[in-house]
Amino acid sequence: MFFYRIFLSENTDLKSLWLLPAITLLAITYVRAAPLTFLSEQNPPVNYEDSRQKAAGFSVELLRLVWQQMSLPQQPIKFLPWARAYYIAQTEPGNVLFATSRTADRENMFKWVCPISTAAVALFRRNKDRFDLASTSTTEKLTIGVIRADIAEEVVTTKTYNKNRLVKARNVEQLIRLLQSKKVDMIAAYEPVVYTTMQQMGLNAADFHRELILQKMTDCFAFNRSTNDSVINDYQQALSTVQKSQEYRALIARYHMLDFK
Repeated sequence: MFFYRIFLSENTDLKSLWLLPAITLLAITYVRAAPLTFLSEQNPPVNYEDSRQKAAGFSVELLRLVWQQMSLPQQPIKFLPWARAYYIAQTEPGNVLFATSRTADRENMFKWVCPISTAAVALFRRNKDRFDLASTSTTEKLTIGVIRADIAEEVVTTKTYNKNRLVKARNVEQLIRLLQSKKVDMIAAYEPVVYTTMQQMGLNAADFHRELILQKMTDCFAFNRSTNDSVINDYQQALSTVQKSQEYRALIARYHMLDFK
């Protein structure tokens, strides 16, 4: 209505009406390309802030290629504790959470653009410890560390490990500290993230052991449910195009520790 009032006012030359479709198109384009805020966590090498406080990691570099494909300027990326970012992405329009594991329980919480990579949630223990995970009496007594609201918390609970004995951390580094200090028996987290974080912490990975992989899932960009479907379609099309490019092949070669199957 705003545009009609401008062009149909008494003092306006009616010849200007030919501009109406173009301006309307610009307005629609602006709505579709309205800036989004991308939320993430410290989860190297997938997504993290580097030593200069710059967004880095595989999913961040992939996202930049998507923006380039869409001819969009870079959008803001904020790093928050996972539980807080997860809540904001669900409740506040204009937010996108990544990299987010897509599960049946989460399906209707977000609108999805996939895939980023495959996430393997694994159980880790101290190398000197031994646990019989086939024994119910053993698993009922185990204390397992997880990141609050992370997919590993859901997976561990689903696999019938005692949810009342879960110890929740804010991030992977805190989670590893819990295992290192023997405050938990095991931890559950994304495998390459655990090994990369151990390296950054100066720990010897040989002091720990991956007991088993609990579940594999697809990681995606999770958009707030209010996001226009045209925006979702544009991002999905751009992601699919990027994943056929030479730049993408070079990117996954540099992040060979991740799973893209």
